Amino acid sequence: MAFKPGKGAGPKTREDWEALFFEATQLFTPSTPIDENDLFAGRGPQIRKMMEGTLERGKHVILFGERGVGKTSLAKVFHGLFPTTLRNVFAVREQADPSDDFSTIWRKVFKDIHVQAKRNGETAHVPIADFYSDQISPDDVRRELEGTFKASDIPVLIIDEYDKIGDKQKTNELMANTIKVLSDYGVNVTIVLVGVADNINDLLGEHASIGRCVEQIPMPRMNISERKEILQRIVPRLGMKLHEDALWKIVHLSRGLPAYVHSLGLYSTESAILRRSLLISEGDVDSAMKRVLERSQESIKEEYSKAVHSNRSDNLYKQVLLACALADTDPEGRGTFAPLAVCKPLSGILDRPVKIDAFQQHLKKFITEERGNILVRRGHERAFRFRFREPMMQPFVIMQGIEQGLVDPSAIDALSFPAQPRLPNLG
Repeated sequence: MAFKPGKGAGPKTREDWEALFFEATQLFTPSTPIDENDLFAGRGPQIRKMMEGTLERGKHVILFGERGVGKTSLAKVFHGLFPTTLRNVFAVREQADPSDDFSTIWRKVFKDIHVQAKRNGETAHVPIADFYSDQISPDDVRRELEGTFKASDIPVLIIDEYDKIGDKQKTNELMANTIKVLSDYGVNVTIVLVGVADNINDLLGEHASIGRCVEQIPMPRMNISERKEILQRIVPRLGMKLHEDALWKIVHLSRGLPAYVHSLGLYSTESAILRRSLLISEGDVDSAMKRVLERSQESIKEEYSKAVHSNRSDNLYKQVLLACALADTDPEGRGTFAPLAVCKPLSGILDRPVKIDAFQQHLKKFITEERGNILVRRGHERAFRFRFREPMMQPFVIMQGIEQGLVDPSAIDALSFPAQPRLPNLG
């Protein structure tokens, strides 16, 4: 049985501490999306837009952003955040994969929508998919959905990881046509497409005709308040406390990615429990950082090694990549940075003034296969912006830099300094 902290109570036996340890692993979920409304933190603007798009007849929703920013978690819980009303929220969530095309996606959806039909002389509830063994057209979708739901229903059909579909051009064209026809006919249903993309065209292709039909919702990285909220929701449920220095260290190391808030939070909590303490300290976060590095995916470790490896002892790949990870990013929360933003952290790492010319070739190398395409470049000459191709790499690089002693001690101390809402190069 899991340990349930009460007022003034604390674990007393070994079994109590083991139960608390187990409880922490259930509340912190670094490897899976949040599916419990009470644990979902932040994202107020995105939730409001999703609700508005869902409630407006003829409107559909496209949710897009970097990998790892919490799109799936939001897609899983947002429909459960509607105020209690007499209307019934009917939500279906399917996950696309590379084998999917338009018909297979809708066959997945239709498997979870049942209608009355005669079977062997008797009336039964059967999935709509039973009536479609071959191709499905946008008009099929419209006709089925048009007569399935009551006017008092709020039907939400979520297609997650839409960016993974195989036949993109054809599927995108048919999906855009479906959204348009559902909107034109005023069908009482909302399609929610969720996927990794920088903009709607990256996800659905260039289909200007559906612009008025969709609520476009970019999903940025979590801001500082939202990262704090995750910890402030979970830790008290364990009957534990988080020292302010520890809280701020987790907040800044995570770089706006909820998975790192959860992993650092989990391992810090476990460290405190192993010490038989209900107070999570900064030292516990330091222990957690080592565990995160040890338990990171092998692919992350290999990509990092490929990016920084060199036979020359005086190479600066490690230092420049770390400076990229520490660089100030765009205020919109997309994780992009300008080359000029690398100068300040690299100057601190090398303990000497640095200009763009000193690392420009490194940036060019980081977007090549030779260095594993660890960075992605966007924009045009003299206005290029960069970001990590894999967002989870960015906090990994920072923690590696700390472990390798490349980060100035004063910058490490600043990670846990709570007086400022945002710290240069560490926000």
